[in-house]
Amino acid sequence: MEKTRSQNAKRNILFGYIAQVGICILSFIGRKIFLGFLAVDYLGINGLYTNILTVMSLAELGVDTAVVYSLYKPVADHDTKLIHSMIVFFRRIYWGLSLLILVLGLLLIPFLQYLIKSDIPHDDLVFFYVLFLINTVASYFVAERVALLSAFQEQRVQKLVTLAFNLVLQITYIAVLIIYRNYYAYVIAMVINTIMTTIALGIIAGRLHPDIFREKELVPFDKKPVIDRIKDTLLYKIGAVLINSTDNILISVLVSTAAVGLYANYVTVVSAITAFIAIITTSLIAGIGNLGVKEGKEKQKDLFFMMVFAYHFVAALGLIGFSLLFNDLIALWVGEEFRFDFKTVVIIAVNFYLPNAVSPVWMFREANGLFDDVKYLLLIRAALNLVFSVVFGMLWGVFGILLATTVSMILTNFWFEPSLIFKKLFASGAGAYWRVQLKYLLITAVSFTVSMFAIKPLGDSLLMTGLKGGLIVIITTAFFVVTCFKTDEYKKLKGYLVRRR
Repeated sequence: MEKTRSQNAKRNILFGYIAQVGICILSFIGRKIFLGFLAVDYLGINGLYTNILTVMSLAELGVDTAVVYSLYKPVADHDTKLIHSMIVFFRRIYWGLSLLILVLGLLLIPFLQYLIKSDIPHDDLVFFYVLFLINTVASYFVAERVALLSAFQEQRVQKLVTLAFNLVLQITYIAVLIIYRNYYAYVIAMVINTIMTTIALGIIAGRLHPDIFREKELVPFDKKPVIDRIKDTLLYKIGAVLINSTDNILISVLVSTAAVGLYANYVTVVSAITAFIAIITTSLIAGIGNLGVKEGKEKQKDLFFMMVFAYHFVAALGLIGFSLLFNDLIALWVGEEFRFDFKTVVIIAVNFYLPNAVSPVWMFREANGLFDDVKYLLLIRAALNLVFSVVFGMLWGVFGILLATTVSMILTNFWFEPSLIFKKLFASGAGAYWRVQLKYLLITAVSFTVSMFAIKPLGDSLLMTGLKGGLIVIITTAFFVVTCFKTDEYKKLKGYLVRRR
């Protein structure tokens, strides 16, 4: 079973990286061409509508986590009849949510004028919004089948399908922008791609697990724990979406829609790196859940501390690299006029660093189904984030809105969830966790300082930017290895990587 978990995770990560590299390359080319042929306001609209509809579709985010968790045990037990019955039940939930989101999305149209500061004609803004809404709703129609792939640790299938259609989409984007210079065609291509991807995923999931979808008999199962789990995680995810998807809305309202376009360039880079990390994360969560079902808690604890070390190292690289190289990259990629000031760049980097440094905490919480204890936590954080964003945004603009995200996290999840994990899952205090995190924080701070002075004499050409990046990786890696090579976490991670080559 452990070998199967590792093999599945390894295949998911490999295929996920192949997909992500292809998508990233074309996305960066497409963004460059986008800004070459369309006004930055259209890029702002793109980011704003994506955030609005992420908020509108927040119900699905909660359902998805609960659905996958609910499927772990029947999948581990190879209970085909129960899996089929649960899939039918989940399909009804997803379809109901898609109708709800369509209705809520249409009701929001009269309020768009208050969220957007742009010279783009209002009728065009409404048309673009309706297309984005259709795109969101279309993704629901085979959501239960995608969840089944995750429960079977087959995310690589989804990644390959997404890659195939995204490659076509990005090429279409580039062709449309060069030939037509038209945002209408750009958005229509996005909707068509989503519909085709959805259809393909549904067909492939059916062919991979024909025994499940050939089943006709619906066996009874206790729906109450599943519904309770959905409700609990829904409340948590509502808060998560309100935190992660309202920055663009607030920037548009308090600053300008064009500022959303500037921020979108930074988000594109951060999202590309985050997507690579997410490939590992999503591949591991199903394995952690399976480990929780089949093995004891001690194995999970060992894995947890190894992952804390690995994720904090990656977070440190991101913090230092983004802070010191972001504006060089933006200038080389889309032009100096699209850069933010240094303090705004640093807070963007901090908002990458903190969530990634504590990623293993929420990964183990979700994999072990600890939804009830945190269901109100992110709602509290979302409320704090909104208040801080408005106040800080009025004072300091984009920097203030992003600073609010940092402050609200430190006041809530950052300290509460680790204590919960150790109490509920490992039956111990979280002192050991905080000691290692403090140690890694100090290593990160020293690495940041040394890197900053080491790259200061270098220029900002493409070659020099690459050299700066190399120095940052070498310096940060050296400090983490030298200070941690005797620890169990380092030895286990090294042994795991060597063993899995």
